[in-house]
Amino acid sequence: MIQHSTTALRRPNRGGFMAPYILLETAAAIEDVIGADNLELALKEAQLFRLPSASEPVREDKVARLHQAVRKLWARQATDIFKVAGQGAAKRVIETQISERAQVMLAKMPRATGAWLLAKTARQNAWIFSGSGDFVVESESRFQLRANPVVQGEVSDGHVCHFHASLLQELFSTLIHPRLKCREVRCHAAGADACTFEFTMAAA
Repeated sequence: MIQHSTTALRRPNRGGFMAPYILLETAAAIEDVIGADNLELALKEAQLFRLPSASEPVREDKVARLHQAVRKLWARQATDIFKVAGQGAAKRVIETQISERAQVMLAKMPRATGAWLLAKTARQNAWIFSGSGDFVVESESRFQLRANPVVQGEVSDGHVCHFHASLLQELFSTLIHPRLKCREVRCHAAGADACTFEFTMAAA
């Protein structure tokens, strides 16, 4: 059972770290979707000998190794695993980084204004989910993650950042509008210069 912390995380003094729940929620999703035995296999493949505590920032290379192990071992189930993991990580971001007062304020704003403000907040706290990568807000509905550490050195025929797409979608659908959907439209692993994510409004 993974223990969670509701204490706001402080940015580490050094670069190259991510929030612990980025790794913890991925581990939990592996266990939930395909079973505890497979979690042990994934951790072994990723050369992770222990999981971090809920208050312990984790090196981004550890997160990358676990994500890439999932894609290597279970290509067909990876999308489902990362969807669950991204949703869980977004909930931790909301719990630890966004006050109830701010959540209420966002809900009362016009959608575009709230989305822009939330995007800027995500930019300020981007180390949590992007580590040393550069999270760029192009508009309230289009973001880039440049030098995404989770896919560094990885080559793919298609888009693989289902975790980040799920995390962003959960954040914005929870805090801005429930019909907002996020998808990755360009991926560094597939040869793009950055991982790019776009939001659209699903039909009612």
